[in-house]
Amino acid sequence: MKFILALLVTLTAHAESEKGGEDYHPMTNLSEQKDKSAAVDKDESDILQRHRPFYFAYGHDTSKLQLSFRSPLVRTWPLYFGYTQLMFWALQADSKPFNDLTFNPELFYQLKTPSSGMLKSIDFGIFSHNSNGKAGPASRSYNNSYVRVNFEKELKHWIARFSVQVQDLYNFDPGNEDIQDHIGPLTLNLSFIQLFDGWIDKSEFSLQAFPGGKFANHWDYGGYQASLSFRLGGVNIVPAFYLQYYKGFAETLLNYSQRVDVFRAGIIF
Repeated sequence: MKFILALLVTLTAHAESEKGGEDYHPMTNLSEQKDKSAAVDKDESDILQRHRPFYFAYGHDTSKLQLSFRSPLVRTWPLYFGYTQLMFWALQADSKPFNDLTFNPELFYQLKTPSSGMLKSIDFGIFSHNSNGKAGPASRSYNNSYVRVNFEKELKHWIARFSVQVQDLYNFDPGNEDIQDHIGPLTLNLSFIQLFDGWIDKSEFSLQAFPGGKFANHWDYGGYQASLSFRLGGVNIVPAFYLQYYKGFAETLLNYSQRVDVFRAGIIF
């Protein structure tokens, strides 16, 4: 975390020099705008932005629902507050309870690199908290700071994206002090967008992998997720169809040490 905070001094100077760039548009004062109504609408849309995938996926034992957004904190810096909530919903049970939730607020700085070839951006996670909000023996929580490097390559018909996240986990709850056996310091993401042309539109196939072990040396004890989303061309429905397969550990915080093998289907926004 100290390393990331030290980098912010350099990054702030870089952000000041990049304010006129095409990829970063800070909000402006409302008093300076001629069309104040349009400016208010744009300001409100800029404040609440998409962060991680927003989806609902139905499963046999538990369904999965994820909500996520981010919001800029400073007009002239790409410094963000992000929030993600992952919920596991037992829809087949009588009272339809949420078996477990993960609350994940975070503070991060996103450095855009529009002129660096395949390198699209670098995210500096200053502070991230993960908790299931429970008390007693069921309590699970930890903090982490991270650096995530994001790459993108646009080919003739489709887009390839790849990210590598290196993180430091700390401040473990007594109920999950061994969570590093299943959530290590490395997370890999690979996705391919618009794989098909024709009646299947905006298709995306994604793979995520995180090995277990304090040094990411136990691939058998980590987690793996594959997903496919797509829309039907010519159908004016906003949500896309969504398929997800998860295998491994740490899908939920509550049962992070239990291996799962589950397929789900639903929609993604």
